[in-house]
Amino acid sequence: MRKLRALAAAKCVSVSVLLVIFCANTANAGGYDTGQRDWDFLFQQDGFAVESEVRYIHPDRRLTNITGVFGPSADVSEASPFTIGRASATMKFGDMLRCMGSYREPWGGHAEYGKNWTYTGSATEQHFSSEDYGLTCAVSMAMEKGQISLIGGYSWQKIRYELDQFYAVGPGLTATTRVEDSSNAWRLGLAYEIPEYALRASLIWNSAVDYDMTGTVINPAIPFAGPVAGKITMPQSVEAKFQSGVAPGWLAFGAVKWTDWSVADNMPLCSTALPFACTQPFAVSGLTLLFKDSWTITLGAAHQFTEKFSLAGSLTWDQGATQGFTSQTDTWTAGLTAVLTPAKGVEFKLGGTAGIMTSGSLSTMTLPGGIPNPVGYTASFGNDFVYSLNGSAVFRF
Repeated sequence: MRKLRALAAAKCVSVSVLLVIFCANTANAGGYDTGQRDWDFLFQQDGFAVESEVRYIHPDRRLTNITGVFGPSADVSEASPFTIGRASATMKFGDMLRCMGSYREPWGGHAEYGKNWTYTGSATEQHFSSEDYGLTCAVSMAMEKGQISLIGGYSWQKIRYELDQFYAVGPGLTATTRVEDSSNAWRLGLAYEIPEYALRASLIWNSAVDYDMTGTVINPAIPFAGPVAGKITMPQSVEAKFQSGVAPGWLAFGAVKWTDWSVADNMPLCSTALPFACTQPFAVSGLTLLFKDSWTITLGAAHQFTEKFSLAGSLTWDQGATQGFTSQTDTWTAGLTAVLTPAKGVEFKLGGTAGIMTSGSLSTMTLPGGIPNPVGYTASFGNDFVYSLNGSAVFRF
C-alpha cells in the first residue's frame, strides 16, 4: 500500500495503490516466496492506520512425459490453489518515528498430486506454510526537500512442512511427515521520501532464518515411525523500490529484488536417535529443493481517475529458482488493482494477477551427494497459466 501524491496545478492530488507482486505456490518461480516480506505500509502518513488482506493463488502446473524408476506414469497436476492472509497496524509518534506491527505469511506452497500417478511414493501431497509476527520502525530526519529514514525490524517466525506419500504394495501403505520450528528474523533498511512529489526510494535487507525442524515421520514401507529432526535455512533478500509522481494524478513505480535461494538446498530428516548429524544417506524423509538465487523485477504505474477511484497496473518477471530438480521456472505476470475510497479514511482494494510459468523439465533421479532416488522420476511441462485474486481494506484515523 502506498499513499501517493502527484502535483496537479497548484495542489496535490492524492492517489493510493497496492503494488501486487505475484508468486504462485510450490510450483512458483521464486521458491516458496509468497511475496509478502514487504513493509510498505510503514510509510503511510496518518497517525494510526490498519490494513488486512486475503489473497487467493491458483497455479496450474501439469507434469507430462513422466518416467523413471517405476517406468512411465500418467500426467499429473502438481499444484493446487491456496489462500494467504496479512494484516498491519501503523502508528506515528511525532514527526520522527513510525512503527508497524504486522502479520505475514512469507513462505508458502501447496502441491496435491493425488494417487492416480505412478510416483505416489515420492508424494501425494505436500504443504509448506509460515507465520511471521513482526514489529518494524522507521526513524526519520529532514534532508533537503524530504526526509531520510533508518528502518529496522524484528519478527518471530514459524514454518511447517507436511508430506504425504503412498506406496502401492499390497493394500497400500501411507506415509506421513510432519515437522515445524520457530525462529527469529531481522530487517534493516534506508528510505528517502519527498511527499510533495510522491517520491520514495527504499532499500531493505531481510535476514536469512535458520530452523531446527522437529516432528514425526510414520513410514511403514521403510519401516520407520518416530521423532525426527533436520535443518533448513530460509533465504535472505535485498529489495530496492522506487516510486515517483510523473504527471498530475500519475505515479510510476518499480522494484528489484534478489533472494538467496541457494541456501535452501536440502532438508534431510533423520531419527533423533542418531548419535551424529543428519545427512542424506541416513534420512527417513525430507525436502529436496536444490534452488539457485533468483531475481524479481516489477514495473508499473498508477492513475487517479477521481477522488474515489484509482487504478494501478504492473508487470513482473520472477526468475525461476530451479536448477532442474523442481518445476519453479521463470514466471511473467501482469497485475491490475482497483482502489476505492468511499469515505475519508476508508479504502478498499480489489485486484489480481495473471501470467505464465514457463516450460521446462525436471529430474529427481539423483539426491544430494549423488545418491540414487528410490522413487525418482523425470518429467516435462509446458507454459502453464497462473492467476491470483486479492482483496484488502485500509482504515485510517
